[in-house]
Amino acid sequence: MTENYKIGLDFGTTNSILTYLDNGLLTAFKYGTPGQEDQYIPSFIAYDEGIIEIGTPARNSATNPQIESYGNFKMQLPKVHAESSSRSPFEVTTDYLKELLFSGENCFSQKQGNISELVISVPEVWLRDAENKGREDLYEIASQFNLSSIRLVSEPVAAAAYYTWKMQEEAQKSGQSAFQGNLLVCDLGGGTFDVSLCKISGDNNVEVLYFHGQGKQGLKSAGVAFDRQCVQIAYQKKHGEFLVENEAKFNHLLRDFESTKLNSHRKSSKKLENFLKDPDSYTKDIYSFGGGDYTVTGKEVQQAFEPIREGIEKVLEGVKQWLADKQTKFDRLLLVGGFSQFILAQKAITDSLNIGKDDSRFDKQLNNTSSAYAISYGACLIANGLIEPTEIYPHTIGIIVEQLDPNCKKDRKQITLIKGGLPLGKLTQINWYPKKLEAKSKSLKIPLWIQPNSQGNIYEENTRDSIVLPNHSSKALYQVGMQVSSSQIAYLIIKEINSDKEVKYELGNVIATLFPTFLEINENDHNS
Repeated sequence: MTENYKIGLDFGTTNSILTYLDNGLLTAFKYGTPGQEDQYIPSFIAYDEGIIEIGTPARNSATNPQIESYGNFKMQLPKVHAESSSRSPFEVTTDYLKELLFSGENCFSQKQGNISELVISVPEVWLRDAENKGREDLYEIASQFNLSSIRLVSEPVAAAAYYTWKMQEEAQKSGQSAFQGNLLVCDLGGGTFDVSLCKISGDNNVEVLYFHGQGKQGLKSAGVAFDRQCVQIAYQKKHGEFLVENEAKFNHLLRDFESTKLNSHRKSSKKLENFLKDPDSYTKDIYSFGGGDYTVTGKEVQQAFEPIREGIEKVLEGVKQWLADKQTKFDRLLLVGGFSQFILAQKAITDSLNIGKDDSRFDKQLNNTSSAYAISYGACLIANGLIEPTEIYPHTIGIIVEQLDPNCKKDRKQITLIKGGLPLGKLTQINWYPKKLEAKSKSLKIPLWIQPNSQGNIYEENTRDSIVLPNHSSKALYQVGMQVSSSQIAYLIIKEINSDKEVKYELGNVIATLFPTFLEINENDHNS
């Protein structure tokens, strides 16, 4: 009998990690052919004469201009793209996840077993920025898989869930009380640097108190940008000019540098440690790639990292200001995301937070051994019901109705149906507007309003689609309500009172659905 698995997926910009429980132990799935399996699954996909490849083979194919390949498509998913001959990020993401989970010969379903429930982690900024459509699109993609349960959780919440579970495990071994307090989660991956302050309290409760990050800056702010800079510096040093990015030569060197960086992590980290002790005298190359034709020194690594360091410091200045304004503090620091293991990244974060060598707030062993897996592990724990975090829905939303005043003049009234700042558990049930409403037409575009993050300006717009009302007649009366799913997707529900028939309309990320503010063209990192 095939086992059913409840799995967690850290869908990353550069690499993805898929985790399941194996006899109660958190286990990262190894994707690939026998002898070439890897727990770090490159977020790459290639299309070649009807054959789809993902992971390392697809990344290697990116060096061939004859093969259509895509990378970094996660960061393109939230954006609005023009129609073109190339595949959309939505299509590419769908194919990647299908190949990883269900349809490929090396997929989880083939090698491990059936998937019954799936939890996918997403950047916190996909929730906080109301105009970001990434969460809605990813949920729509996952819904195609017809699983019994699909849930999206924010990356810091997933990481904090794993930290909570790990600290409980350690407490049981030592006979001490488990950690409770404020955990500062710094998520530095291939695409962004985001920081969340999570409150961990009794009964495995995890709640995001504060968020700050560089999500809107995309690939300019983290690991992918560093890799590109190193390649350009090395090429310019040898040839006296920079490469045109996304051409075959650049892609070939970029993939080779990425492999070198990953495979030499321990050795290059030691070299960087020695360089930092005496930057003026240390002249050895930190990385050598492209068959040894291209190199970067310690000073050149610092040069490539400098824009990212500035971004890290800017974000953390905002964090420190918020902590000061609220007269609160963080008790522990957790670094997650693949690029957080890079020594200069760790130094930039700890220096900015004034964390010294022996600071008890920073557990070096935990951060070095578990940081890359923490998000995926946490998603798996949530999928299996071992940790149930408290996520807060930030936006206040509602509809606009017309009412007649005593002089029979029409007046527009904003009705609040979802109050922002409440836990999801209080919003998964439908919140009905108590008064009965009538409709002049069978099909209506409903006027909606939203206050992003429940502060500042309020935006109004009609739904793009006309909603066909149930059981419409001249005598029909309606109730209107809203609810938010555990994946933080909002729904508008309209019920005809006499017949009890209703229609449910998905709002998704409301402003993203109703107010697209920009059109982005040719942003795919691909060869065709």
